Amino acid sequence: MSRRARGELARELPRRLGGAVAPRLLVATALLAAACARPSSERSGAPAVAIAALAEVAPAALAEVAPALGAPPARSSDEPPAPHAANAGAAADAHTARDLQRSPLRALRLTGKPTDGRFEATLALGAAEDGAPPREVKVKLAPAQKKSPLAFRRPLAFYRLARALGAHVVPAAAARRIGIGELASLIGREPAARKLLRRFAVMNDGTVDALVLAPAPGPPGPRWIAPRRQSIRFDDAPELDVWARWARSPSPARGERAPILRDYLEVLALDYLAGNGLRKEIVIDAGAGALSLEANASAFPLHVKAHELDRQLDRLVEAARFPRALRDALARFGPGEAAAVLRPGGFEDELVPPRALVELEERRQALLSLIETKIADRGEDAVLSL
Repeated sequence: MSRRARGELARELPRRLGGAVAPRLLVATALLAAACARPSSERSGAPAVAIAALAEVAPAALAEVAPALGAPPARSSDEPPAPHAANAGAAADAHTARDLQRSPLRALRLTGKPTDGRFEATLALGAAEDGAPPREVKVKLAPAQKKSPLAFRRPLAFYRLARALGAHVVPAAAARRIGIGELASLIGREPAARKLLRRFAVMNDGTVDALVLAPAPGPPGPRWIAPRRQSIRFDDAPELDVWARWARSPSPARGERAPILRDYLEVLALDYLAGNGLRKEIVIDAGAGALSLEANASAFPLHVKAHELDRQLDRLVEAARFPRALRDALARFGPGEAAAVLRPGGFEDELVPPRALVELEERRQALLSLIETKIADRGEDAVLSL
């Protein structure tokens, strides 16, 4: 959105929102948060325009909610510290990672376009446990290719961000190394798949990094049964308009399904935090009554264009209710926690570059300020009612 367009929007807010001061203040504050969350190279005059929008709203009302725009209130010294979100379910996550990384592969079948290099893999789950017969499950597997040898890191980072925030809409993901000989054996004689062998990024030890995805998210762990899935477009599917209407309602709307609404808000928050403005589809898991994000290669891009996040941000600004667990997780997920999740071993194991961590923190503060402003306007119980 251009500077001129933002200025016009700021001047139009009072007319659009009527005479109520609080709603106008809420939207103007969201504009300021969005402007500050954009990369510094793209901000231009956006913060000034957003501040001008705030100035057009009653100054007295601004003074009343100003304390809510900063960081959440600190805990008292005698209050026990809240558990870190990144450590929640650590044992279950570690077990899932072991299953995805070490369970034997039985077969590979090429899916989608051959050039995409994506496979459906048969995983012998539990084959290494004494006395337990293996249970074969279907997972998705994408070996790294020469044209983008580190592309698997971004969807893996997106999953780890989701887990750290307690979100339940991203299937479990892990990276595993597979010998090129094993890959060739699993692929067999399928001509289209064998052509891909020359495109895989083979390491010096003869292995290939591969992203492995569970069929569907849990909770608490993954669901190993493939869902009855319906893929819908993110930009024009009628379902999204229904969910947006539910989210805008200050109280439960007629026909509202709370689990779907929570998932929808998690989708918006995760994509916004990860700078993922190129979301093309969302999967509806009909059996579980839940949403699932399976295609996350566009998360944490090297360069985020401001307008690409407009869809997510506009819907977050319009939302009247949020999951309490999401707000609490955002409050705990500071820079240190983000670094531990996305750069666990420093430079060698980083899933995202340092600049992405800076922008993630900016967006986290903006989203948290947006939610806290709504709480100041309508009350915590009313806003955090999901």
